[in-house]
Amino acid sequence: MYSRVGNIKHNGNTEEIIEKLRSQKAKYDAMEGLQTVIYIKISDREFLGIPVWESKEAFQNAESQVQELMSMFKDKMDSPPEFKEGEVVWQYLKES
Repeated sequence: MYSRVGNIKHNGNTEEIIEKLRSQKAKYDAMEGLQTVIYIKISDREFLGIPVWESKEAFQNAESQVQELMSMFKDKMDSPPEFKEGEVVWQYLKES
């Protein structure tokens, strides 16, 4: 698994931006290899996006689709997002 965590600082409203992203289910479904996406609200002007992919290759193949999603609010970004990425080496999933 692979993840590219983005820290997005903006001059909009985090909840409105997340709601726009949440409404794009069909676009997420179309991204081959995307396993999950988590958005974490840091403040009204900052959030983290944490997608998990099957592999780095899957992420790279969907990079244009990711950019399309981010373009929905690029006019509200204060600065380019800060990214950290790498291999997911361990994940705990609680059994229900």
